[in-house]
Amino acid sequence: MALDAATAKEMIQKLAEDRATYLETLSRAHDVLAKALEASATGKSPPQLTSDAVRRNTVSSLFDIDSLKKSSTFSPEDNSDTDDNESLFVQEPLPKESYDEDGLRRHLRDYNWTSFDREIVGSVLDNKQLLQRTAIFPVTLGPVDDRSHFSHYSIFDVGKDGAPLQIQRADQKPVSRAQAIWNNIKSINADPTRTREAVGRITIVREPSPLLFAALHYTMTPHFDMDEIFRFLAEDKTKVEAHRPFSPDHRHQRSFVYTLDFFTIIGDECQPMTWQTASEDHGSSETHVPISRCSSVVALSLTGQPIQQVKNKARRAEQKIGQIFDPFAPWHVLSVQSYPDWRHSIDAHNSTRHYVNGPEAFLITLHAEFKDAQKRLLEVYNRISDLVRMPSNFMFNEAARDRLLFEDEHFTFSRRYFWAHQSLGIMNEDIQEMVLSFRQVFKESVWDGSSKIVWPGDESVSSRYANWRKRMRKSRQDIEDELQGLEKIAAMNSEKMKEIKGLRDNLFSGTSVLESRRSVDQAMITVQQGHNIKLLTLVTIFFLPLTFVTSVFGMTNMDPDEGFTNFGIVTAVICVPTYFLIGSLNTTSGAHFWRKKTKQFFAAMGEMLVNFLAFFGYRPQWANRPSSFHSDPANTRPLQRRSQSAREGMAARENVLPPLASPTNTNPFNRRPTLSPNANKEERSQDDLHHTATTTTVQFEEDQDNGPTHLIRKLDQGDHRKTSSWGSTNGNGPMAMDRNARHPTFLERISEVDRARQNEAPEEEGWISRVLTWGSGSTRKKKGGGKGEREV
Repeated sequence: MALDAATAKEMIQKLAEDRATYLETLSRAHDVLAKALEASATGKSPPQLTSDAVRRNTVSSLFDIDSLKKSSTFSPEDNSDTDDNESLFVQEPLPKESYDEDGLRRHLRDYNWTSFDREIVGSVLDNKQLLQRTAIFPVTLGPVDDRSHFSHYSIFDVGKDGAPLQIQRADQKPVSRAQAIWNNIKSINADPTRTREAVGRITIVREPSPLLFAALHYTMTPHFDMDEIFRFLAEDKTKVEAHRPFSPDHRHQRSFVYTLDFFTIIGDECQPMTWQTASEDHGSSETHVPISRCSSVVALSLTGQPIQQVKNKARRAEQKIGQIFDPFAPWHVLSVQSYPDWRHSIDAHNSTRHYVNGPEAFLITLHAEFKDAQKRLLEVYNRISDLVRMPSNFMFNEAARDRLLFEDEHFTFSRRYFWAHQSLGIMNEDIQEMVLSFRQVFKESVWDGSSKIVWPGDESVSSRYANWRKRMRKSRQDIEDELQGLEKIAAMNSEKMKEIKGLRDNLFSGTSVLESRRSVDQAMITVQQGHNIKLLTLVTIFFLPLTFVTSVFGMTNMDPDEGFTNFGIVTAVICVPTYFLIGSLNTTSGAHFWRKKTKQFFAAMGEMLVNFLAFFGYRPQWANRPSSFHSDPANTRPLQRRSQSAREGMAARENVLPPLASPTNTNPFNRRPTLSPNANKEERSQDDLHHTATTTTVQFEEDQDNGPTHLIRKLDQGDHRKTSSWGSTNGNGPMAMDRNARHPTFLERISEVDRARQNEAPEEEGWISRVLTWGSGSTRKKKGGGKGEREV
C-alpha cells in the first residue's frame, strides 16, 4: 500500500499513542495483580479482576487511511472515577442484523419511494442496468462516475464499557469507498468471531452518493423513518422532531431527529448534490463566492421495549396513550452530512471517550455539527467581507476610489453590494432558526430529567441517572458555547450589513451626482444642437426665395435676351418681405404681433362672411359666439401685479369693493325697517310687500326680435348674491345692487326699469303690479297666449 509522508507520519504518531495506551493498561493490570497477591498474603479477600479494572482503550483502524485523524485531548471530566462501574452504562446488546445486496436490489425495485426520496436517489432508481449487475457497488479503486470516491465514513460500535470502537476489517483486500461503507453498515453483531457485542452503533456518512443513500435507506428503515429524514434533507430548513410517543409509527416514538441547514463555501473538486441549491459557477475568484446550501441530519433511535406510558391530554387526540422508551436501551445514532467541502470534523468520536447511553452519544454528535456549522458560516462571512472590502491602495490611488464611488455600465458594485447584503441577511435567519430550534426543544425539563417525554428520569432515580445527568450538564455547556459562537457570527453579519449599506448609499450618491452632471452636459449639447439647427434653418430660408425666383426665371420659355431689371424687381419684392417676416417672427414681440394680427384678420374675414350670409337671410350658430378681439374695453378687468404689500392689497380692496354693511345688520337685503308696536294692519302688510320685493330674484327671458317679453319670478330666501346676469353683483348688470342700499333705492331702480319697459310696450302691464299681484296668490297669463305663471 503506497503511503505519502504525511500519512506515514500520522500512522507513526498513532502507533506511539497506542503504545502508551498499552503500557498504561499493562501497568494497571500489574497493580491489580500486586494487590491480589498482597491480599492473599494478609488473608483479605482479593479484589475482583474485571474488565473495568484493566479496561483497554480501543484504537482506530490503521488500515483505513482516510479515517486517520489525531485524537482529541483526553479530559478527565469525560471519564469520572465512577466510570469503572459497568452498571452505569448500557448493558443490553443490539439485536443482530444482516443485509445483503440482493435485498438492496429488491428494496430499490419494490419500495414505494416518495417524491423527496426520488430527488435524492432518483438516478439510481432510473438506472435499470445497475440492478442487473453482479456487483451493485463499484469495484474499481479511484474515481468513479457517481463520485462515491469522495464519500467518507466513520462507523463505531460501542461496547458495554461505553468505549466507541471503529469497525475495522484488516483481513479484506482493498475495495472501493462505496463497497467499504456497505461492508460496514450491512451487519450488526452478526460476526460470530467477535466476542465484543455492541450495545450502540454510531454511523456517520459524509457526502454519500445516491447509491449509498439508498443503502442507508435500506439498512436504517427499521430504526428510523428514512422517508422523513430524506424529506428534511431536501427541504432546506432546520427542523427538530423529538420523541413522538403518540405517533402511530413506532419509529417516531423511538427516534429523535435533528436537521441542520445553512450555507457553506464549495470546496475544490467538490460538487453539491443535485437537490441542493448552489451557485452555478463552482469556481472561486476575487469577484465571486461559490456558495451552496448544505444540510445534515443527526438522529437517535432507542430499541427495546417501552418502560412506561404517558397519557395524551389533547382533546381531539386520536391516540390517547403514548409509549416512552428507556434512555439506557440499546441505541443507534445516525449522522448523514451533505456538505460539498472539506471542513468535516472527524474526531468527534474516538476510543478515549465513553458514552453511558445513546442520548449522550447523540448530544456529542450534535455538538460536533454545531461546531462545524460555526466554522462554515464564519468562512462564508470572511469571503463576503473580502468581496466588499476596500482594496489596499484605496487611500492612495484616485482611480481605485473613483471606481468604487461611481458605478460602471455593468452595475458591478450595485449588484455586489445587493448580493452581499441579502446573503448575510439570509445567513442570520438560518442562524436564528438553528439557535431557537435547539432552545425550544431542549428546555430545562429535558436537562434535569423532569420531562415526561424526552429522556425522563432525574438524579433521584438511581446512581446511573445521577451520573448521566452530571455528564449531560457538561454536554449542555459545550453546545451552549457553540450556540453563543453562532450568535456572535450573526452579530458580525449585522455589523457588516450596516457597512455594506453605507457603501451602497455612497455609491448611489456619487453615481447620482455624476448622472446629474451628465444631464447638464447633455442639456448644453441639446441647446447647442438647437442653435445649430436654427442656424441651418435660417440659411435654408434665406436661399429659399432666391431659389424660387431663379427657378421661375430659369424656365426654358423665358426670353434669353431680356435684361435683369425684371429679375431684380421680382427678387426684391419677394425676398425683402420674406426676410422681414422671418426676422420679426424670430423675436418674441414680433411673433406676438403677427399672431395678434393674424387672429384679427381671420376675425374680420369671419365677420364679412356673416354679413354676406345675413344678406341671404342665414345666420350661422358660430356667429353668436363672442369674439375675443371685439370685447368691450369697459368690461376688461385690468391686470394686477403678482405681488404687493399687505397695505397696498387692503387699499386696492377698498378702492374696488363698496363698503361693507354695518355690524348690526350684515345682510342689507334682509334688513327691514323697525315698526312700532301700534302699527296698523295696512302698514304691516305694506312692509311685508316691500320685504318680498327685496327677496325676489328677477330674471329676463329675452326674445331676438321683440326684446324683453315677460318676466320669470322666483322666490329666493337665501343669499342675494346668487342672482342672474341681470341682477349680478359685479356692477355690470342692468340691475346692479348696492349692498348698502335701502329698500326705497332698490324699489326705485325696479320702477325705472319697469317704466322703461312700458315705454317700449305700453300695452303690457307694469311688472311691479304683477309682482304684487303674484305675491297676493293670484294667477295671471301673458298676452299673446303665453304659458300661465303659477305661484311658487
